[in-house]
Amino acid sequence: MTIDVTGPFVYFVIPIFGGIPITQTTVSSVIVTILLCTAFILLGRNLTKRPSGRQVLVEKGVTMITNLTVSAMGAHNIHWTPFMGCLFLCSICGSYIGLTGFLRSATADINCTAVWALMVSFIIWFNNIKKDGVGNFLKGYINPMNIISDVAQPLSMSFRHFSNVSVGGIISAIVYAALTLLSTIVCELVSSAGWLTGAALTLAGILMILFWARKRKKIGSIILSAATLMIGVFGLLQALGILSGVPFFTYGIPAVLSLYFDLFSGFIQALVFTLLSMVYIAGSLPEPESAEETLSGT
Repeated sequence: MTIDVTGPFVYFVIPIFGGIPITQTTVSSVIVTILLCTAFILLGRNLTKRPSGRQVLVEKGVTMITNLTVSAMGAHNIHWTPFMGCLFLCSICGSYIGLTGFLRSATADINCTAVWALMVSFIIWFNNIKKDGVGNFLKGYINPMNIISDVAQPLSMSFRHFSNVSVGGIISAIVYAALTLLSTIVCELVSSAGWLTGAALTLAGILMILFWARKRKKIGSIILSAATLMIGVFGLLQALGILSGVPFFTYGIPAVLSLYFDLFSGFIQALVFTLLSMVYIAGSLPEPESAEETLSGT
């Protein structure tokens, strides 16, 4: 995932309403929306009583998000399932689109996650006004803690999602740059010592893989053997003037970090954001029996 720490690049500005900037985040969000709408249309067509493998997967996904909504919000709020499913998919796809390498993760922009958080807050406020009336809703702000709570809720939701995605990308970029620099330094040292040093390291790496790493079968010995072989090969090639400037230490290591920062963290943040939205909205939509008991003072 590539993230520019200076913020999303502005492609152009639409000259209306004082100027509407079209940024990387806007493009990524539009692409995610188009892809999801296309997927929904294709996956929702030709449904049969005897489901195919594709239909079984779709029904399984719908069942999972429905059960999650019912468990978090109650059976009386099951109609919120499409909204929560859409929120989850927009979040996870908005994070994963950065894995393309040329598009920016939509969730790495605070504007994107802030809009989602404010949308949830507006839904909560609307439900509270509909339930208690405008007067009772405004009376609640006599207590300053209610004001702080309503401000802190969207802030915490938006910054939690945004910071985890953006910081993960920044850490991956820093590690990649450090490994590139390390590759350059090591190759310079080996090549400056002559081609014999590179040849000796290459032979040592091959022997380590054949006799030491294969016998021990431990990840540490495999990594050390592979690193010795790569240092020898690329150092030899640079000493012979065939190839230079290859960041060989970046092979594999950033990919391992990406498994956590991009895939795992992106999924977890999407799930957490969706669950928080469920809990907050459910708090403004109690069960009908509970609402009647509250009004009657029981």
